[in-house]
Amino acid sequence: MVGAQITKSFAEQIAPTGLTPKQVGLLAVVEAGLASSQRDIATRLHVAPSLVVTLVDQLVDLGAVSKTRSRSDRRAHKIEITPEGRRLLASAVAAAEALDADVRSVLSPAGRAALSTLLTELDTCQDRNP
Repeated sequence: MVGAQITKSFAEQIAPTGLTPKQVGLLAVVEAGLASSQRDIATRLHVAPSLVVTLVDQLVDLGAVSKTRSRSDRRAHKIEITPEGRRLLASAVAAAEALDADVRSVLSPAGRAALSTLLTELDTCQDRNP
Protein backbone atom coordinates (compact mmCIF):
# COMPACT_ATOMS: atom_id res chain seq x y z
CA MET A 1 0.00 0.00 0.00
CA VAL A 2 2.85 2.36 0.77
CA GLY A 3 4.38 1.73 -2.66
CA ALA A 4 1.06 2.48 -4.35
CA GLN A 5 0.70 5.72 -2.40
CA ILE A 6 4.24 6.82 -3.24
CA THR A 7 3.66 6.01 -6.92
CA LYS A 8 0.42 8.01 -6.85
CA SER A 9 2.15 10.96 -5.19
CA PHE A 10 4.98 10.83 -7.73
CA ALA A 11 2.49 10.69 -10.61
CA GLU A 12 0.70 13.75 -9.21
CA GLN A 13 3.96 15.67 -8.80
CA ILE A 14 5.13 14.99 -12.36
CA ALA A 15 1.70 15.48 -13.96
CA PRO A 16 2.52 19.09 -14.99
CA THR A 17 5.37 17.75 -17.14
CA GLY A 18 2.97 15.55 -19.10
CA LEU A 19 4.92 12.45 -18.06
CA THR A 20 3.82 9.27 -16.32
CA PRO A 21 6.02 7.26 -13.96
CA LYS A 22 6.52 4.60 -16.67
CA GLN A 23 7.64 7.23 -19.15
CA VAL A 24 10.10 8.60 -16.58
CA GLY A 25 11.51 5.09 -16.12
CA LEU A 26 11.98 4.74 -19.87
CA LEU A 27 13.70 8.12 -20.11
CA ALA A 28 15.99 7.23 -17.20
CA VAL A 29 17.02 3.93 -18.81
CA VAL A 30 17.76 5.60 -22.15
CA GLU A 31 19.60 8.54 -20.56
CA ALA A 32 21.75 6.19 -18.47
CA GLY A 33 22.75 4.30 -21.62
CA LEU A 34 21.31 1.04 -20.29
CA ALA A 35 19.22 0.41 -23.41
CA SER A 36 18.76 2.06 -26.78
CA SER A 37 16.39 -0.18 -28.73
CA GLN A 38 12.74 -0.76 -27.92
CA ARG A 39 13.49 -4.44 -27.37
CA ASP A 40 16.37 -3.67 -24.98
CA ILE A 41 14.23 -1.16 -23.10
CA ALA A 42 11.45 -3.74 -22.64
CA THR A 43 13.97 -6.25 -21.32
CA ARG A 44 15.57 -3.73 -18.95
CA LEU A 45 12.21 -2.52 -17.59
CA HIS A 46 10.71 -6.02 -17.43
CA VAL A 47 7.67 -4.98 -19.44
CA ALA A 48 5.99 -6.14 -22.64
CA PRO A 49 7.53 -4.81 -25.85
CA SER A 50 4.09 -3.53 -26.90
CA LEU A 51 4.04 -1.26 -23.83
CA VAL A 52 7.44 0.16 -24.79
CA VAL A 53 6.16 0.89 -28.31
CA THR A 54 3.27 2.85 -26.81
CA LEU A 55 5.49 4.70 -24.32
CA VAL A 56 8.05 5.57 -27.00
CA ASP A 57 5.34 6.88 -29.32
CA GLN A 58 3.98 9.05 -26.50
CA LEU A 59 7.47 10.35 -25.72
CA VAL A 60 8.10 11.09 -29.40
CA ASP A 61 4.88 13.14 -29.39
CA LEU A 62 6.19 15.07 -26.36
CA GLY A 63 9.53 15.66 -28.11
CA ALA A 64 11.31 13.76 -25.34
CA VAL A 65 12.88 11.04 -27.49
CA SER A 66 13.67 10.42 -31.12
CA LYS A 67 13.11 7.10 -32.84
CA THR A 68 15.12 6.03 -35.88
CA ARG A 69 15.55 2.73 -37.69
CA SER A 70 18.65 0.85 -36.70
CA ARG A 71 21.28 0.71 -39.44
CA SER A 72 22.26 -2.84 -38.46
CA ASP A 73 18.73 -4.27 -38.01
CA ARG A 74 15.93 -2.67 -39.97
CA ARG A 75 13.35 -4.31 -37.67
CA ALA A 76 14.74 -2.42 -34.67
CA HIS A 77 14.43 1.24 -33.72
CA LYS A 78 17.11 3.21 -31.93
CA ILE A 79 15.72 5.42 -29.17
CA GLU A 80 17.60 8.55 -28.12
CA ILE A 81 16.71 11.13 -25.52
CA THR A 82 16.38 14.70 -26.77
CA PRO A 83 17.26 17.94 -24.98
CA GLU A 84 13.55 18.27 -24.14
CA GLY A 85 13.62 14.73 -22.76
CA ARG A 86 16.57 15.63 -20.55
CA ARG A 87 14.71 18.70 -19.30
CA LEU A 88 11.59 16.65 -18.52
CA LEU A 89 13.67 13.93 -16.85
CA ALA A 90 15.48 16.52 -14.70
CA SER A 91 12.10 17.86 -13.58
CA ALA A 92 10.92 14.33 -12.72
CA VAL A 93 14.14 13.60 -10.83
CA ALA A 94 13.64 16.78 -8.79
CA ALA A 95 10.09 15.65 -7.98
CA ALA A 96 11.36 12.20 -6.97
CA GLU A 97 14.03 13.74 -4.74
CA ALA A 98 11.44 15.97 -3.06
CA LEU A 99 9.15 13.01 -2.50
CA ASP A 100 12.05 11.00 -1.08
CA ALA A 101 12.85 13.84 1.33
CA ASP A 102 9.20 14.01 2.39
CA VAL A 103 9.06 10.27 3.06
CA ARG A 104 12.31 10.28 4.99
CA SER A 105 11.30 13.35 7.01
CA VAL A 106 8.63 11.42 8.92
CA LEU A 107 11.06 8.65 9.90
CA SER A 108 13.26 8.54 12.95
CA PRO A 109 17.03 8.57 12.39
CA ALA A 110 17.02 4.79 12.89
CA GLY A 111 14.15 4.45 10.42
CA ARG A 112 16.00 6.53 7.82
CA ALA A 113 19.10 4.37 8.26
CA ALA A 114 17.06 1.16 7.98
CA LEU A 115 15.31 2.44 4.84
CA SER A 116 18.65 3.33 3.24
CA THR A 117 20.00 -0.13 4.02
CA LEU A 118 16.94 -1.87 2.62
CA LEU A 119 16.90 0.23 -0.55
CA THR A 120 20.60 -0.47 -1.12
CA GLU A 121 20.01 -4.21 -0.70
CA LEU A 122 17.04 -4.14 -3.06
CA ASP A 123 19.05 -2.18 -5.63
CA THR A 124 21.85 -4.74 -5.41
CA CYS A 125 19.37 -7.58 -5.95
CA GLN A 126 17.93 -5.76 -8.96
CA ASP A 127 21.43 -5.35 -10.43
CA ARG A 128 21.96 -9.10 -10.22
CA ASN A 129 18.63 -9.83 -11.94
CA PRO A 130 18.35 -7.29 -14.75
